[in-house]
Order: sequence, then structure tokens, then C-alpha cells
Amino acid sequence: MEVDALSQGLYFSAAQAAASEAAKRSKQKEEAEKAARTKKNVFSSAIERTQAEFRLKQEGLPPQIAGMSTEEAVVFLKDAADLAAEKLKACQLPENFADYRQKVSQFMKYIVKNNYTVKQQKHTGLNSRGCKFEPYTQVKMINAKLDEMAQWLLHTHSDTLQMLAKIDEINGLLVDLMAT
Repeated sequence: MEVDALSQGLYFSAAQAAASEAAKRSKQKEEAEKAARTKKNVFSSAIERTQAEFRLKQEGLPPQIAGMSTEEAVVFLKDAADLAAEKLKACQLPENFADYRQKVSQFMKYIVKNNYTVKQQKHTGLNSRGCKFEPYTQVKMINAKLDEMAQWLLHTHSDTLQMLAKIDEINGLLVDLMAT
């Protein structure tokens, strides 16, 4: 009996050791697969971020807003416009003028891009003249907060924008003067 108990104890301990070793290998394999997926995810997310930055640059928006939520991007663009306005008010240099103009333009582009959707609906059939119907165009506001923020920015920067309009008017007069 002692031999049977001893052999059973050895069998169970060997089986337990084998199961433990198999669990270790399985865990190591899972960790290796997870590390490989993480590397792939890091690489693919870096590619996606680069593509987003390139797309934003093509649209005339700063690449820094890639990956930001809409609210974060709007705050970033508004702050950039505010800083540029303060610089322009402090010192009316052509570089400051161009920078402010660019920042306001970027802010407005982002608002227009993310605040409205344009939907076209086509109609089948012909009108009373026998021509095809023109498609209906519907503009929907997505985010009223963005619209309010754009109005606020234009209102608070109205003095600077009026100054920019005057500078543009003077530049236009100078060009007309040079042309004659």
C-alpha cells in the first residue's frame, strides 16, 4: 500500500509540476503576443497621428490639435487667437498682423468644419418644365456651443478685426496707387 500511495503522490506531483510549467509557458506566450500587439498598436497609432497631422495641415489647421477632442481643440485655437490679438495690440508689426489673421482663420475654419453638416437630398422625377429637380441642400448645426464661442470671439475681437479691415483697405489703396 505504501508503494501505491507513494507512486500516486509522485504521479500527482509530477502532473501538478507539468501543469504549472504549461501554465507558465502559456502565460509567457500571452505576454509575448501582448507585447507584439502593443508594438503594432504604438506603430499604427503613430501612423494614424501622422496622417491626422498631415490632413490638418492640408486643411490649414495647426497639427497640434491632432488627437484632441473638439472642445480641447476649440479652446486651443481660441487661446492662440487671443494671444495673437494681444501681440498685435501691443505691437502692430506685419508679422503680428499675419499671425493674428492666420489664428482667427484657423479658428473659423475649425468651427465651420466641426459645427455644421451639409446634407443634399435628390428628388426623382421632373418639374413642371420637364427638367430634373434641383437637389435640396440642408445645413444642420451640430454644436451650438461652438457657434456661441465663434460669436463671442468675433465680438471680443471686433476692435482688432476692424483694425485689420482698415489695414487691408489701406493695402488695397496702395496697390491701386501702384497700378496707376
